[in-house]
Amino acid sequence: MTSTVRHPSVLWAQRENVIYLTIELHDAQDAKIDLKEESIDFSNTTDDHAYAFHLDFFKPVKTEAKKSATGFKTLLLIDKKEDEWWPRLTKESHKLTFLKTDFDHWKDEDDSDNEDAGLPGMDFSQLGGMGGMGGMPDFSSLGGMGGMPDFGSMGDMPGGDSDDDGEDGADDDGADA
Repeated sequence: MTSTVRHPSVLWAQRENVIYLTIELHDAQDAKIDLKEESIDFSNTTDDHAYAFHLDFFKPVKTEAKKSATGFKTLLLIDKKEDEWWPRLTKESHKLTFLKTDFDHWKDEDDSDNEDAGLPGMDFSQLGGMGGMGGMPDFSSLGGMGGMPDFGSMGDMPGGDSDDDGEDGADDDGADA
């Protein structure tokens, strides 16, 4: 194991009352998470590296979090002490290179609460394939469409670019060299 400590990739999103914190770290073993009202400390070791980070929260949070861990990431659901939208996750306004916005969980302050629910009876997971529509046609079977026509004979058209790169704009009287 090397002696340098690395930062795992951390994603965050918020609602008015909670923070979603996703720590992406493959093959994590024995994760240590110390959640305090003002900060969070994380440390973990994989087979060949040590990972850690410390974040000071923008405002206080509750010290109990819901945790879900898989082999690739750990998701924390942290309740805010006060129900309000934060302009950022950390007290410091400078950008931390390992901290990114989690657009999978993100919701803006002005989004309605029932947008996650979708319309009753609609299964939007099927929308991508358009369920039973057969997908995109195979355009190679259309054949005979030969590509773009040859517009080379249109060089004498007014307003078009000519082949000479003269800067004075004068024509060469149509004589080819």
